[in-house]
Amino acid sequence: MVRIGSKVIKSTATTVGALLIGTSLSFAQLGNAGDSLGGSDNITGQALSGTASASNGPSGPGLSRLPLTTEDETPIGGSGAASTSTGKAGSSADPVFGSDAYGTHSDMWPYSHQRVAVYGNPGPSVFSFQIPVTSRPYRFTGKLWARWGSSWFVCTASLIKKGVLITAAHCIHNYGLQGPGFADEVRWYPANYNSGGGAWGFYTAQFMYVPTTYFNGNDTCTVAGVVCNNDVATVVLAIRNGLYAGAAMGGWYGYGWNGYSYPTSPAFGNNTVASITQLGYPVAWDGGWQMQRNNSLGKRVDATGTNGQPMINTQLGSPLSGGSSGGPWLVNFGTYPVLTNASDASYGIQRVRNVVVGTTSWGYTNKDLNIQGASWFGQNVEFPNADYGGRGAGNIGALVDAACTGFPTHC
Repeated sequence: MVRIGSKVIKSTATTVGALLIGTSLSFAQLGNAGDSLGGSDNITGQALSGTASASNGPSGPGLSRLPLTTEDETPIGGSGAASTSTGKAGSSADPVFGSDAYGTHSDMWPYSHQRVAVYGNPGPSVFSFQIPVTSRPYRFTGKLWARWGSSWFVCTASLIKKGVLITAAHCIHNYGLQGPGFADEVRWYPANYNSGGGAWGFYTAQFMYVPTTYFNGNDTCTVAGVVCNNDVATVVLAIRNGLYAGAAMGGWYGYGWNGYSYPTSPAFGNNTVASITQLGYPVAWDGGWQMQRNNSLGKRVDATGTNGQPMINTQLGSPLSGGSSGGPWLVNFGTYPVLTNASDASYGIQRVRNVVVGTTSWGYTNKDLNIQGASWFGQNVEFPNADYGGRGAGNIGALVDAACTGFPTHC
């Protein structure tokens, strides 16, 4: 598989548009010609009512959707011989600091994990657990609840257009089950920080899109339905109180494809790598109510699927668990700094801020390994085109194009 180019779309907040009405529950297969609900090939959509159910909604920590694999099924992609770490941390005046560094695998994939919150007294009338999760750019990520029948499952999703989320396909669809595989109801709670949600309440899903190969269960995977090329989905949110989610929250993330901000680096054994910030709501941490942040080196991993076709993922070091599924993997995360002395510092290359390049897709059954994976955003055997409707290459371009063609005012 040849990687073609390295591009990014950066999105910004725009004017609020017209209301689109949700349709009745049904699924629509989208082909090359497209129709009123989408325009990209190889994408399948599912309509929802756009309103919450009459029930009281989700409660409790929710059920995990994170697919798991083993080392035998999916070898860890770290390179280099096993080593023994003898480094130690000095004493710290901060008793809240933990010892997160790497898992038990011999490759010792490093990471740094923390709750997205401060501690102590942050100021009058402000709770410590609300900062900085309610601030930009954190608040464009939220807790995703999906209901099948009477059972609620939890994932994570993030805003990449003013009314469109990106998440993992497995968060809203059961692999290979076609129409009946879609969730019956989906809600998104941006910047969730306690059992009641967060400052923006929740938004309901109006329409969902998954790759047709995921829908049919014939995607390129090394483990069927777990480690796949296209475990990615877009979700169109219903307008609430006359506003799109992105208008109410003051923006959204960009997204990239074909290895945006991933150099093939001699410093890392000529592997294709990126510095990634992972956000999510894993149930095993803080009851799943508070956003978690993890930073690690992400590495492109190439393998061969059970169908003999090339499979591309990214792996990174991470202790996040079920509930983190669908959470964004971001490059250049954070507030953009201003370079005030170009003679002493440089911005570097491919520096667009807050760009989603993957979503948490799977983990290992051995909880101590602390490594997770994500489908590669970009061209692959199922989505070979370099451009889909002007909205990017490969799987991510096709999914965004489907959502934006079906619901243009949400983009």
